[in-house]
Amino acid sequence: MDDDFDLWRSDYDPNRLAPQLAPAVERPLQGVSQWATGTRAFFEMDLRWVNFVAARGGYEVPVLLPFVYTTWGWAGYGDRGLTALDTSALLRRRHEQWGAELFFTNGCYLDLVVARPPLDPPGAAQAAAELHACCHDTVDDAVKTGDTMALSTMWSLWWD
Repeated sequence: MDDDFDLWRSDYDPNRLAPQLAPAVERPLQGVSQWATGTRAFFEMDLRWVNFVAARGGYEVPVLLPFVYTTWGWAGYGDRGLTALDTSALLRRRHEQWGAELFFTNGCYLDLVVARPPLDPPGAAQAAAELHACCHDTVDDAVKTGDTMALSTMWSLWWD
């Protein structure tokens, strides 16, 4: 167990990851949704719904509409993973830290539009580590994530 933690820490500790990332950028990378734009195939009979929700921010959606968004092995199975409140707290942190707003969700797919993505290696390393901690299905390469998605205006996540 300690060996697994040490391996994870060597890859995802922001202080160790930041020096491996590309230099700071002047402006965010232009993000493109992987899920809402149809660039990825959903199930053959996939339906799209538009929900207007009275909320202070998109971070409240997992609590207000708990069955629209599920993270299968994380939130989808109750006490074995993240709850809707946990997911809401994670989204709120991203909202406060980087101006991330929920843009699209469908089952285990989620897109965030990010107003203030981190532009420097320490910030990108922190974002990559946090994204990996809750969504290792999408974030499996810390350096790639820190140099691309973390610097982007769109964060596309999915859980398997």
